[in-house]
Amino acid sequence: MNFALGEVFNLGEHGVGTILFDVRSAPRETLARADFDYSQELMVHCATFDQTVSSVTGPQRFTIQLLQGPAIGEKAYVTKGSFDGNSVFVGLRVLYGTISVDMGVNTGQVITAEEGLSLMSQIAQEFVEEIKNQ
Repeated sequence: MNFALGEVFNLGEHGVGTILFDVRSAPRETLARADFDYSQELMVHCATFDQTVSSVTGPQRFTIQLLQGPAIGEKAYVTKGSFDGNSVFVGLRVLYGTISVDMGVNTGQVITAEEGLSLMSQIAQEFVEEIKNQ
């Protein structure tokens, strides 16, 4: 397996956000088994996880959602995280052939989950187009 890590800076209206990403290359079956080995039923069943964590201000509910991703590559899914309903991160993972692209961005005042997902989708699409053109 080969991989590369990277960052994209200056996101959002205020220009201080960062998308972190890694790109992995391996035989398609290996990537599919490692990152995308789920059925639609399992995705629905595991769509939301809640955890209550203690904090100085009292208990907070941390929620992670697993959602169907945009129509990019062969398979894609989105993860969203929130504390007490306030978005704190969004992630996107895309599989195309022998490449898996995994990205994430912290959300909040700098960039919304929707803006982050839109930017990550554009980056993932560029990876897919580059692979198609080789």
